[in-house]
Amino acid sequence: MVRTVGSIVLGALLVASASCSAKGPEAARTVSAAVLQQLHAASPKPAATNKPAKPKPPRITISAVGDCAIGDLHHGAGAPGSFAARLAEVADPMRYPFSSVRKVLAEDDLTIANLEGTLTNHPRWTNPVFSIRGKPAYAKMLVHGSVELVNIDNNHSHDYGVEGHEETKASLSAVGVGYFGRGKVARRTVKGIEVINLGYLGGPKGTRAKVVADVTRLKKADNLVIVSFHWGVEAFYATHPDQRRLGKAVLDAGADLVLGHHPHVLQGIETYKERHIVYSLGNFVFGANSRPADMDSIIYQAHFERRRGRVVPAGHHIIPVRISTTPKRNDFKPTILEGAEGQRVLDKLSKLSKAFGGVG
Repeated sequence: MVRTVGSIVLGALLVASASCSAKGPEAARTVSAAVLQQLHAASPKPAATNKPAKPKPPRITISAVGDCAIGDLHHGAGAPGSFAARLAEVADPMRYPFSSVRKVLAEDDLTIANLEGTLTNHPRWTNPVFSIRGKPAYAKMLVHGSVELVNIDNNHSHDYGVEGHEETKASLSAVGVGYFGRGKVARRTVKGIEVINLGYLGGPKGTRAKVVADVTRLKKADNLVIVSFHWGVEAFYATHPDQRRLGKAVLDAGADLVLGHHPHVLQGIETYKERHIVYSLGNFVFGANSRPADMDSIIYQAHFERRRGRVVPAGHHIIPVRISTTPKRNDFKPTILEGAEGQRVLDKLSKLSKAFGGVG
């Protein structure tokens, strides 16, 4: 039987009336309370108002890795322990180098690396000792590793002359990998945010004036400008004063992040005006050295958000890496470190960063 609110109320009032007659005023008060409870239970509840959730601001994650030499020194190609020799041993050589870190790099919004060397068939080298060359087809390794963008302004970009450099660029373009440096500005839109990448050699005279002018011209409140420098002293953990002066000048001009490479070892990270200068990311996939003295590296991740029309930093994350699956030799397959080994690399980076007040 369906009972309406009205019938419940009427019944309750009749009970209340009878109770008052039989037991007096005290009973009437008790019954009245019961009546109110019944009325409350029987009354229809107002519909819940679901306010729309406040939209989260657009957030992007940028990953940065260090020197990637996806080839061999010209005088060592094919020798035991070389990059080419290792590739000949594995089932899927194009996917092999980045296979242990691909999942992390695929989950970000943009991965940036320094391409140390060339991707060319051009035979004549310009550096008699340290010319680095990989096959043009090796550009696909970057695609399989989820590396979308590379810096090409470094001391090995012309190891095989202008011809080798041009073929390197063509090889990257053929597989959809972007590049920047040596006057080339890389622009792309990520989640509605324009991301601009610039690359420079840190040593030549006039670099500071040029990069400051470029950043000042390109930086807007609602875009993201990242500057990569090939700078510093090889094998030195300490930063050179010129690195610090140049990095700060770039952030003063409006850049959002500075990434460094060339020393082949980790250097510290400085926080300046709430932005980071990553002085050296170390090596990553580094085919040009089968037995480096130091195989510690990182994946540096920076987060940015657009708030009230401005792009602002939204934290960072550092993932410790060894550039090989084994510490005995370089097998050219960077591997994420966990446990005590991972903490050791993080502590090492923290110690290197103390000279700048620590990583903020």
